[in-house]
This record gives sequence, C-alpha cells and structure tokens, in this order.
Amino acid sequence: MKKILILLLVAAMMLGSLAGIFIYAGLSGNRDENLFEDIPEPVIGSNRFLDLRGADVSMISFKEEAAIFHTFTFDTSTKWPEDESMPGWDLPGEILEKGKYLGLGLSTLAQKGITGKGVAVAVIDRPTLSEHQAFGPGFSYIEVASGHSGTGQPSLNGTAVAGLLAGRDGVAPEATLYYFAVPDGEEPYVQYAEAIHKMLELQQSLSEQDKIRVAAIAKGVEDAGVSGGAGELFDAIEKARQQGIVVIYPGMSALPVTGAGCPPDKDRDDPANYGLWSWSRARGEIAGRLESRSAASWEDAVYILKELLTCEEALDWLEAETINTFLYVAYMYKDYVDFEDWLAMTLDESQRALAVPVDYVTVPDVHGANEYTYYGSSGLSWATGYIAGLATLGVQVEPGVTEQEILELLWDTATPFKGGARLANPVGFINRLTSR
Repeated sequence: MKKILILLLVAAMMLGSLAGIFIYAGLSGNRDENLFEDIPEPVIGSNRFLDLRGADVSMISFKEEAAIFHTFTFDTSTKWPEDESMPGWDLPGEILEKGKYLGLGLSTLAQKGITGKGVAVAVIDRPTLSEHQAFGPGFSYIEVASGHSGTGQPSLNGTAVAGLLAGRDGVAPEATLYYFAVPDGEEPYVQYAEAIHKMLELQQSLSEQDKIRVAAIAKGVEDAGVSGGAGELFDAIEKARQQGIVVIYPGMSALPVTGAGCPPDKDRDDPANYGLWSWSRARGEIAGRLESRSAASWEDAVYILKELLTCEEALDWLEAETINTFLYVAYMYKDYVDFEDWLAMTLDESQRALAVPVDYVTVPDVHGANEYTYYGSSGLSWATGYIAGLATLGVQVEPGVTEQEILELLWDTATPFKGGARLANPVGFINRLTSR
C-alpha cells in the first residue's frame, strides 16, 4: 500500500495544473460525494505560479512582481499592459522566447550537428494540432483508427511532449517525427496498444535506415502480470522493444524522473542555475509545515492542512493544490497507511531520480498554428519528451546503442543535483557514448 500511495502522489503531481477537485473526483472509484464538503476555499496570498493563459490583464500593473514574474504561466493570447507597467526586462515576449531553449548544453551539441538528424522517432498520445509551425517537413501525423468512442480534442500533453522531443526548439529538432493520435476514449490501455501495433505495422514498411528507433508514449505498463487492456499494452510495449525501439513513458521504474527549472534570465546551460521542480518545492514546503507543527496523526494533519488553506501566510496556488492532494490522501487512505511513515516518505530527499527541465519552458500551443505557451510550472509527464529527445541524440551518434545502455548512461553521466536526484547532462551523455 505504501508503494501505491507514493505512486498516487506522484501521479497527482504529474497532473500539474489540474484543480484539486479533479483529483478528488477522478482518483477513487468509491468516491463519497460528501466526504470533502468541509474543505475550505484556499486563501491565495502569493502570485507565484499565477496562470494567465488567455487572460486580459491589460489594466493591471506588474511592476512589483519582478521577483516572481518568471513563475507565471501565459500564452501568446494573454493581453498585457503597456511596458511601463511591466517589471524591468521581464517582458512576456522575451520570457517566452528564452523559454524555448531547453538548456544544459544542447546548443553545444547542435553546433556539432547532434540534432537527431537521420533518426526517426514517434509520439503516441491524444490528437495534436498537426499544422503547428513547431513541426516541420519531417512531421507525419497518423490517426489511430479505433472502434472505441472518444473525442479528437487536441492534447496539450501530446503537443508539449512532441515539441520537447523533436519540435523546432526541441532536444532533437532534426529528427523525423511520427505522431500517432489516439482518440480520447474509455479504454485508453487498449487504444494505446492499438497505436503501438499501428506503429509496428508502419515499421515493417520502412527501410532499415528509416525505421523508428525511439518512441515516447503517454501511457505505459510495467507489470507482466496485468490483464485486460493493461496486459495488451504491456505486450505491445515489449514487442516494440524487441524490434529495437527505445520506449519511454511516464513512471518508468528503470529511470525514475523528477523535474527541474532554470529561470529564463539566467544561463540555462549552467547546472548551478537549476532549481527543484515547482511541485516538489510545494510538496516539501507543505510536508515541512506538518512536521514543524508536530503533526503525529492523520487527524492532526487534516486539521493543520485545512488551517493552512485559510491562513494569511503567502500561500501560492501550487501549495494550495498540494494541500488538496494531501487531504485526499488523508481522507481516503488513513485506515491503511501509517501517517508517520507517509510523512517520512514525503519528506525524503534521498530518492534516486533524474531531473530534467519541465519548469520555465515554452512549448507549442494547441490553439493555433503560431501559438505558444510559457509554463512557469508544468507536469512531470513532459519529462518524457526531453528524455526521449536525449535518447534520439544517443541513437544518432551511436546507432547500435540499446535502451538499457541509454538509461544507464543518462544516470551515470548526470550532474549531482538535489538530495538523491541528478540533473541531466546531455553533453556528458553524448561524450560518454562517443568515447566508448
């Protein structure tokens, strides 16, 4: 059960900007609709990580927000005030452009021609905006036919992952990208398995040099004992691997990941400028408050968490969402998990994980071919695109490299970061590959 709780918490954090009410409604099949009625509305005392996508804030002054402006999330449709009401250099257009560079030495690799050129990759996710300018002539959009009901609404996650992997500003911008669009239906495991089979059908028609070598998949399964749709997906993933495809998906146990971010006004190639993922910061902050107030039980935690939601301290909305998540855990699992064990695991900074940039990044938007969004904070699932991009660079310089070798070298060459985490080191990874 402890493992389930950690996975639950990680999954909730991966959701990033989704509201706590969604977490309550979606994570339990035995939901009591009255269970969370007594949770108060949060009192937000800080504008950190403010979400301004599509907002008209032209009548507001941001002069006093210089220290936190880079934490905001906004898009190319956000309406801003005149420059004199903005904080110094932090003009939105500058931040948005700087957020496109994914840092950590990728420009150095690009100058050497290490851009993924000649490597075919795939993204399997829900539909995206196929005509977006971030995807060039090497982009192929393939709809996955399915008998299951579902919608074809553009996927923010899939668009971001594709952009981070092989978009114009991605880790591997010159890779050949195949996007397999899966309808948003009721049996996602089955549908993603179908998409992998469709990818493997295409694979048979490609010449040896044009075959897909890396795939980033929105859903994955690791347990060989699962059944039903999950079993189908597990089998499909294994079949892809047997055909030499490096398969990357969220929650892979072979390479646990966490997030990181470098503010756009700093040198994004310098590892020293990277900070902990925004959701990890929020989780640590709230768990730390529970510890500092000597919470010794789930009852103590619920009391303190509700109080934190309405206190006048500078609570930001990420911290409010974290409190909501913790309350969900407290209500739903207090009879199964010891509180002190849970708190110790939540505060543990020694856990092994590879950190990659997911905060302070700009990705393609689904609302128009020329639209982009800058995220002061984003979901951890986007790390899939960055890691798949690094794998693509690895395949370019060493075509015979295996998935296991890639994952091991990504960890072995990474830079010591926070606690037990290490920060991805693209240059070190490529240098190790080419010097073997």
